[in-house]
Amino acid sequence: MSAPGEEDDRPLYEQFGFRIARRGYDRDQVEAYITRLRGGAPPAGPVGFDLVRRGYERGRVDEVIARLRHEVGSPGQA
Repeated sequence: MSAPGEEDDRPLYEQFGFRIARRGYDRDQVEAYITRLRGGAPPAGPVGFDLVRRGYERGRVDEVIARLRHEVGSPGQA
């Protein structure tokens, strides 16, 4: 784990504890969205990801995105 103020070099799925589900959110879409959100450029409007085989578990992704959006003060929901 990184110290406060340090960059965390672990992959996003490790940082946030994302697990692979039989059908879940498209992993590339989730990671791209979180990268933009953490970079201070959250897309406006509601969040939406394609459902694919072996995607990220939906509930955990929704929790993480809601928390991150709250932290950056961005409206909308997962």
